[in-house]
Amino acid sequence: MAHYMLKAKITKIENETMTLQLPDGQSLALPLQAVEGEGKPGQEAALLVVSLGGEEAGRQELARHLLNELLKG
Repeated sequence: MAHYMLKAKITKIENETMTLQLPDGQSLALPLQAVEGEGKPGQEAALLVVSLGGEEAGRQELARHLLNELLKG
């Protein structure tokens, strides 16, 4: 199954929460402890949703995606 990284825009960070705007206009608030990296409002973020039991496959897909991005240069 092909995996898809959903791109979102960071709209605000406050009270230990990062708010993202999804491409369809919906907002998603995440606790900062669930976010890797240090994003800033206006920056793009990527989401990969993995169902319970699929965490290892999700980690592998993320690693593959990052490696491809690094190789693109």
